[in-house]
Amino acid sequence: MSKKITSKKNIFFIIMLLITALYIGFIWWRSTLSAVDSTVESLSVLGFLESICKFLNLGVELTDHIVRKAAHFCEFALLGCLTLWTAYIKNKRVIRNLMPAGFVCLAVAVADEMIQITSPGRSAEVVDVTIDFFGACAGALFFIIVLSIVKLFKKT
Repeated sequence: MSKKITSKKNIFFIIMLLITALYIGFIWWRSTLSAVDSTVESLSVLGFLESICKFLNLGVELTDHIVRKAAHFCEFALLGCLTLWTAYIKNKRVIRNLMPAGFVCLAVAVADEMIQITSPGRSAEVVDVTIDFFGACAGALFFIIVLSIVKLFKKT
């Protein structure tokens, strides 16, 4: 591999590492919000989603609880995708990167819940760590599927 390609790969790896680190910071920052601020935000999202469901005539019954748990899942799905992508850039081996990426996502989820303990009116929930981890797994699976499709099209 030429030095130019290696240099570009290293730069892209560093950029992805920074994006992933900033995203983890964003997740943890959101955990510092008080229960009141978090509830106001969730209710705002709930109202938006309800208006979309009403406009589309879906008849779906959403609650603040569903919105919060879906937010956990989606937030960590993106983290799982970013984490596995960043690791993949470094060594191009998806299977070898699954365990370390999963461990990073699990550690971030546990730390996230620990941060919430220090936020007024909030608590740590084991179920949230579980939802976070399954979200990260879904994000990693999404990355694997997209990568497989890209590789398939590159062969043709």
